[in-house]
Amino acid sequence: MKFPKVAIITTTFNQDEKVEKCLRYLLKKTDYPKYKIYFLDDSGTGEIAKKVKKLFKKVDVSSNNSNLGYAISNNILMKRAIKEFSPDYILHVDDDTEILERDWLKKLINFAEKQEEFGIGGVKIIYPDGSLQWFLRNKKINFSRERGIRYDDSEEPKTAEVENVIGCFFLIKTKVIKKIGLFDEEFSPAYGEETDFCCRARKAGFKLFYFGKTAAIHHGSSSANTIASEKIWLIKKRNYIRLEWLNHNYFDILKYSMIHLISSLFKKDGLTPTKKISLLLKAYAHNIKNIKEILKKRNERRGIRY
Repeated sequence: MKFPKVAIITTTFNQDEKVEKCLRYLLKKTDYPKYKIYFLDDSGTGEIAKKVKKLFKKVDVSSNNSNLGYAISNNILMKRAIKEFSPDYILHVDDDTEILERDWLKKLINFAEKQEEFGIGGVKIIYPDGSLQWFLRNKKINFSRERGIRYDDSEEPKTAEVENVIGCFFLIKTKVIKKIGLFDEEFSPAYGEETDFCCRARKAGFKLFYFGKTAAIHHGSSSANTIASEKIWLIKKRNYIRLEWLNHNYFDILKYSMIHLISSLFKKDGLTPTKKISLLLKAYAHNIKNIKEILKKRNERRGIRY
């Protein structure tokens, strides 16, 4: 087996214990000859970066002077890795993720190398109790707990071509970045950038794959838990609307608009319907303000350039 170079990148926002555990597992359980880990502290103080630098000498450590968000921070690391390490693949790993097997990267890269037009890939994502966090159905990866589903692992396909890959464990072939660019930083601070990247990659002719022969534990959105729920709700809606306007047909955009309205009125999530409608209007207003930029990118993706 040949061993293409892999850059593993992870960022954190005020999650020192989680990221230390993540990095420790990566270094201890990665039996692969050609990889390098890049870590960026996006907390804005640099304190976590200082601590990580002392603990993990083999990790390339940097920090932002302020909190820039997931998309921008990961773009910084991707550009640095490509410039300094020239990797064949870049793997995004969330700061609250744990690796389980020593040969996980060998398995994943060996699978990727055998696929024609491989662009992006992900692995089986599980909860700490071992149950599936995400499951595959009809070429789409779905969140099990949110849907009230406990999907039987024996039914889970081992490998499959899919329409989306989950961002907590996100392998990108570097040639994809060279063809379509980095994450869209207008999705900052977070939510939607990986799905948008998947849409762009598929439109460019690359294939997305699920590789269920290795797994990773994902604890959940730790960094997001430090932000007020109203702000998170607004950011999610704002970015999901942007995602729809950039990538979906007009019928689907109308359909999703109705879904946003109905869920705002009837879904119980800790916020009142009145508050959610107010936030939803703000989310739409933000995207209307940026409509020229959205339409320009939408048309570029269809091969139409102004």
